[in-house]
Amino acid sequence: MGYNTGDKQLIKEINKASIFQVVHDLGPISRADIAKILRLTSATVSSNMAELIDDGIVCEVGTGVSSGGRKPVLMIISDAGICYLGVDIHKDGVETAAVTLTGRVLATAERPFQRENGDFEHDVLACIRAVRNEVRDREIRGIGIGMHGIVDTTKSISVFAPAMSLRNFDLKTFIEREEHLPVFVDNDANAMALGENWFGQAKQIKNYVFLNVGRGIGAGIVLNGEVFRGSGFAAGEIGHIRVADNGVKCVCGKYGCLDTVATEYTVIRDTINAIHTGVESEAARLVQGNVAEINIQTIIDAAAAGDACVLDILKKTGRYIGVAVSYIINILNPDMVILGGSMSRLGEYMTDAISEAAYSLSMKECSDGVRIVLSDLRERAGVIGAATLGMRNLFPRA
Repeated sequence: MGYNTGDKQLIKEINKASIFQVVHDLGPISRADIAKILRLTSATVSSNMAELIDDGIVCEVGTGVSSGGRKPVLMIISDAGICYLGVDIHKDGVETAAVTLTGRVLATAERPFQRENGDFEHDVLACIRAVRNEVRDREIRGIGIGMHGIVDTTKSISVFAPAMSLRNFDLKTFIEREEHLPVFVDNDANAMALGENWFGQAKQIKNYVFLNVGRGIGAGIVLNGEVFRGSGFAAGEIGHIRVADNGVKCVCGKYGCLDTVATEYTVIRDTINAIHTGVESEAARLVQGNVAEINIQTIIDAAAAGDACVLDILKKTGRYIGVAVSYIINILNPDMVILGGSMSRLGEYMTDAISEAAYSLSMKECSDGVRIVLSDLRERAGVIGAATLGMRNLFPRA
């Protein structure tokens, strides 16, 4: 029979990780309250807290109310210390950000893939270096990468990235060799789901699904506080649920997938098609009639102006997403479904349609109590979520 043991340093790392988590979840909080919650001695909390302060991870923020004696000193996560880089790799480009332990974005860079050379990893590297140059005064502890497609997290290998036609690609080793920092890789929607748990709507939530709706569609599934990846790391491919009869062909080879009717590209496509059929739209005026110039910002501006054409398309898009959400609700019965990614900037125009379809098409017993919400992180969910992959390894031995 084997027994688990831990040396003093391992126990110290576990204690520091637990103290950090309590401060992150409940701060501002006193050392005494942390000791009560974790059932540690005051001396243990104080010694570990001193190291966390020295390391720029936590800091003092003032005093609380006294219950007799001196007022307690309150602790919070430090925003002025270390940071992590978050790299969001989507279908046609990469975005990178430097993110503090409080979730604040310090600097960003974005770069489209140079498809003529197919050497996308150097585009990723250039984007990382652009951000590093902006935050030279900060200590960067690691790089998290949220990768489009299927990722084997046990090996940090991209099993399949359909937009790049890549299989079994090892981006982690390349970036670690070039940047001399630890790199952590996961599917982009999984990373966003974790970011929402650390910094957004899903704090303290154990069962939820994060929908990454942008240039493509994926889902990060969190069950009992852990990301569910599936036996082949392919869980959450909600973009390939069929929602449209007689639909167009998807990149996966099937027809009528959610990915063909509810992305940035499809909203732009449907708007252009409507204009070509003679429908009047503010979107056409915004681009002086050159509809080929319509982009997602055009759609956002037209929706804000109350354009009936665009609002109708967004309502239809919301219904398609709602159909897919109804499947999620019936199968998983989560506490929450969160809409994030770049299309969340249009969420206020779609949420009613999403909720109406999702609740009406799912069983009442499954949908009771399920909240459908917009991400607090919105279009920054990708880079913040990716940075969270690194932050979760702040205490590697714990």
